[in-house]
Amino acid sequence: MYNASAEFKQKIKERERMFIYSGEIVTTEGTTYEIKGKNIRSGKITRAISGNKLEIGTVYASEFDCELWMDVDRYELYGGTITLNIQLVGADDVIPMGIYTIAEINQSMDRLNIKSYDAMTKLDDVEVSAKTLLDVKSPYEWLTQMCTACGLTLGSTSSDIQLLPNANRKTGFADVSVDVKTWRDVLGYLACYLGSYCYVGRDGKLYLSTYKATSDDTITSGFRYKSELSDYRTTYDGIYGVYKADGVQEYVDNTNTGGLVLDLGVNPFLQFTEQANRLSALQEIIDAWNGIYYVPYDTDTPMNPIYDPGDVLTFTGNQAGEYDLGVITEITYTLGGQMHVACSGDNPRLASAQDRFTKSIAGLSAEYNNGQQVGGKNFWLLHTENTDTLTVGSTKTQVAEIEWKQTTDVQKMGFMFACDGTLSATANIVCEISVDDNEDYTFPQTEIKVLKGTRPTHSNCGFTVEGKGTHTAKVYLTVTDNPLLWSDLA
Repeated sequence: MYNASAEFKQKIKERERMFIYSGEIVTTEGTTYEIKGKNIRSGKITRAISGNKLEIGTVYASEFDCELWMDVDRYELYGGTITLNIQLVGADDVIPMGIYTIAEINQSMDRLNIKSYDAMTKLDDVEVSAKTLLDVKSPYEWLTQMCTACGLTLGSTSSDIQLLPNANRKTGFADVSVDVKTWRDVLGYLACYLGSYCYVGRDGKLYLSTYKATSDDTITSGFRYKSELSDYRTTYDGIYGVYKADGVQEYVDNTNTGGLVLDLGVNPFLQFTEQANRLSALQEIIDAWNGIYYVPYDTDTPMNPIYDPGDVLTFTGNQAGEYDLGVITEITYTLGGQMHVACSGDNPRLASAQDRFTKSIAGLSAEYNNGQQVGGKNFWLLHTENTDTLTVGSTKTQVAEIEWKQTTDVQKMGFMFACDGTLSATANIVCEISVDDNEDYTFPQTEIKVLKGTRPTHSNCGFTVEGKGTHTAKVYLTVTDNPLLWSDLA
């Protein structure tokens, strides 16, 4: 919810309200056209963080459509930015409604029909190469990388991100043949890994947030034109994730009851080799839902421009019950008119008609084809934790062991290793990975790492492993000149 003054919050609940609209269009050439209320014939802004069901990992772009009385060449405006502000008469607050890029214009004699989107679409403009994903980083570092690549500003601070599930767990993007073309695809998987949803704020910056149980405002029956409230509450009390290398679907739950099961499918950021790591990451995501119960609703109310997707509203009066509160998953502000808000969510009573441990088999089958894979599939095995502190010097030292089950005769594997170490300016690191203790399957890191200071060291190599069954890879390090204090895997 936008941080408006107490005066605004009081006056917005009065029976009579009047708004003043203003804004501007800035062309790609830098020309500015002022927008006043008299220029606006009609308009609406639509923002969402979820579809027909409660979701995480969403990366929806907000849309601003308007019809303006302006005599300006439409070709001059394409690609420019348009902003809108709303002021409530009687209050000093000027409420910004977002920054949008003009994507489509239809022009008549004296009117412009403009369709525009927020900065989330910038993530679609930059394609992702496999090389840019071969790294192990913290979620904040991933977010910083994609924002820098796409010319987008990250609004969530490092401290904000630290509050999200799995924010302190470094991860890599596993090559599991998922459909990823742009950074927006990567962001969706990362947001899911963080148990969050993404949105571009009113300031044009990217933010991540999680669902919450606390109410932001109360909507009485006298402040609703119409409303439909469900007779059930929606929550999540379990979560599935697919570990692609073994073709298994893993499940954890939280303390909620009577909820739905969140099915994440194959997430490249959750392909940790050690099952304990995978289950721990899933547990953090589902634990974030503890105590959250929403009543799905659909309602029209008078305009209140400070409401945002993610705000939780409590309903009272008429058909509302004592605990009828729900998050705003979609909101539409109609200029000069009313506002539509909705909370999506499935009925747990209907979902429970299927057995919890079998209802997602179809999804697992589609992702993995029940193990009937052909050779040549790519997987990254991520070993990402170490319980012991190790000091590695000039003697080759084993620092990690990775075990996996192979269900095909031939499979192309990739091993990604990362650690933090303090090195001198002349220190050299050699990383070797051996498969099944076979000398023919030993791969020294071809690039010698020379690093100064404390920073991550990343090594990876690929190999085609033959034979169904259990295989083991061992990671060895040799450091010359200055020992490497290896205490944390990234």
